[in-house]
Amino acid sequence: MAKSYIDKALLRTQRSVRPTLVASTMLLAACSSSAPPPPQGQVSVADDEISISGFISDVTVEQLRALTDGQQFSRVRVDVYDGDPLATMQIGYFIHRQQLDLRVDGACLGPCANYLFTAAASKYLHEDAVVAWFGGALAESWTQQNQRLLVPGIRHVAEQYMDAFLRREIRFFERIGVEQSITSYGYTEASGCNQPDYAGFYYSIPQLLRFGVADVYTARGDWRDAFEHYPDQFCQVDLSTEYEVIAR
Repeated sequence: MAKSYIDKALLRTQRSVRPTLVASTMLLAACSSSAPPPPQGQVSVADDEISISGFISDVTVEQLRALTDGQQFSRVRVDVYDGDPLATMQIGYFIHRQQLDLRVDGACLGPCANYLFTAAASKYLHEDAVVAWFGGALAESWTQQNQRLLVPGIRHVAEQYMDAFLRREIRFFERIGVEQSITSYGYTEASGCNQPDYAGFYYSIPQLLRFGVADVYTARGDWRDAFEHYPDQFCQVDLSTEYEVIAR
């Protein structure tokens, strides 16, 4: 399952649509009567564990609320290739409030990495797990990249969405105590990953600590081996020239 989800993320990049702003794309699609239905994910619960897979949307959030109402859980298991940023952020708040652990069985890409992985109490990586980022609200404006695709009325709506997205993301990372730039550092020149051929970027476990993300455990044992299986399309960032990633 994880490989198919990673392939989906790579396909999105090859189409040169910034994956993290998929909600903006969905917003535009909603204006077309011929637009296909948005992708959906799956949510299930068993004992004290929640499982989320596929694409996270508002429907995913509603399913989660219905299935978890009045119950106690200790862990969330994910295999998620993408999602609506604001919907995923809501689940991140839920994970943070409940102090839940996160287990990545396959993929945790984009919004999943931004808002679920960072919000969890402890993070456990399956030996084949892939956790990668491809931008957030700090990334360059989607509307600036795609001006030619937007008629004036739609441009205004998209810009309003992006403004709300940025304000909510700032509050989210302040709440969970993680540096917001974790979502977009891979797009800086210093990172070594700001190349169009890359589908996303990732951090080593010690690098994650510099952004405020702690308690990451890998089934591969040694953290040095945790990412050797990652596809070449994902780039490990270089923090050697960045002495103060976190400005507090």
